Amino acid sequence: MIRILMFLLGAVFFAFVITYLASLDNRITGEAFGYHFDGPSGLIMGGVIVLFFLAIYLTHKIKDILALPAKIRAKDAETRRARGIAALTRGLEAAAAGDGEDAAHHARVARRNLDDVALTRLLTAQAAQLSGDAATAKASFSEMLAAPETEFIGLKGLYAQAMAAGETETAKGYAERAFRLRPNAVWAFQSVFDLGLERGAWGETRDAVVQAKRNNAVEAARADRARAALLTADAYALGDQHAALSEAEAALKLSAGFTPAAVLAARIAMEEDKTGKAAHIIETAFAETAHPALIKLYDRLYKDEKPEKRARKLRKLAEKNPETDEAALLKARAATLTEDWSGAVDVLESVIAREPTPAAFSLMAKAAAGLHGEAAAGVWLEHAANAPRDPRPGAEGEFHLTREGWARLIREYMEYGRLSPPPIEEAAAGMPPDEVRLLLAPPVVEEPEPEEPAGEETAEISKEDEETSAGDAQEETKETSASEDEEDDHIHNDEEAERAANAARGVS
Repeated sequence: MIRILMFLLGAVFFAFVITYLASLDNRITGEAFGYHFDGPSGLIMGGVIVLFFLAIYLTHKIKDILALPAKIRAKDAETRRARGIAALTRGLEAAAAGDGEDAAHHARVARRNLDDVALTRLLTAQAAQLSGDAATAKASFSEMLAAPETEFIGLKGLYAQAMAAGETETAKGYAERAFRLRPNAVWAFQSVFDLGLERGAWGETRDAVVQAKRNNAVEAARADRARAALLTADAYALGDQHAALSEAEAALKLSAGFTPAAVLAARIAMEEDKTGKAAHIIETAFAETAHPALIKLYDRLYKDEKPEKRARKLRKLAEKNPETDEAALLKARAATLTEDWSGAVDVLESVIAREPTPAAFSLMAKAAAGLHGEAAAGVWLEHAANAPRDPRPGAEGEFHLTREGWARLIREYMEYGRLSPPPIEEAAAGMPPDEVRLLLAPPVVEEPEPEEPAGEETAEISKEDEETSAGDAQEETKETSASEDEEDDHIHNDEEAERAANAARGVS
């Protein structure tokens, strides 16, 4: 509608101009370039206007003709770019599908058609990797290092190649460079972290954790647990007790329940005769994580005290984490120190019913011996010897770990807040309370039978021999009579048979 209106307005305006020019009666005369002209003013003015618009039109056409080669080149470039982008897309799709040959073909097409070589280097490297051409892949990744926009991707590819080839030192250099370039990249931090643990470089790895936490590459809780474990591993490796104590205490500030740090710090405090400090460290750690090593160390701490005081201390520690089996063992141990054997049995029954352990069976053996004597402890000591060991690191009271052991412990504690993975086998079945009470029953003592005099025994033997002989004689007589009877019967039967045969033949 608007276009029709514009057309009508244009037509009206054009008609108005023509009418106006035609209505002019004046004439215009003049001379230009040796030519003399004379004509109506309207016609001449109309011709000038037409020439003006014709000049504009011709100017535009000439400009288009002059720009035609550039337009052709731009069109060709656009076509090539579209072809290259399509090849790049198909190549990435082939790489994702694992088709190395197709990916390499599309990578070549993309390199021919795209001026941005950096855009195709990644595809070329991936295609070479899928095709098993490590040299081409490495060359492509190395070329990517020259461009800031592809440097990080190139470092990641070179790191993966170095790790696959077992070149850990080279991989370490690539990972550290990538981590410096982008400290918020998770894979770069994880690579530096793993390689640091593999080398046992606890200090360097701890610095990487701090930087990763600052750049949000790792959660704060995971970072604090990792730092605590790394500080503890470093403390165990130090020969200087003062420095080891300082690092262990720093670890406990980050994670109060980290048992290896608590054991080390408390042991050093004990060696320095700081009993109160050692007790505070153990109690604080036990409140967070109940661990057998803490119990053993706490018991050693007061081994020279009177049994009543030791029992009070053990009960105090148990109250720090009362819902755990370790707390129950502490109460049972305290009961045995005060010779409250029945109280120890009452506590241990529930522990053995849930998850029997060597420690629980050993305490039950002591309680059984107190109740019914040493003979009653044997069955419980046998159960203690056959019970499965505690799989947790340090369950025997000390943490003597290798470098690989510390590396596994650090990873496990960082990720899950525990010292080791859960056992792959099911826990041993508990012992029912009825069976516990049955085994706790006093052992039955069998009294020996009184011995008879030798003379009487000889007389009885002679009498038995006579009776045996008489019996044998009677049996022989019976057998003889039976044989004779059988023979008589046999004879009578033969005579009767003969008479019957004669009668049949007519002989009388």
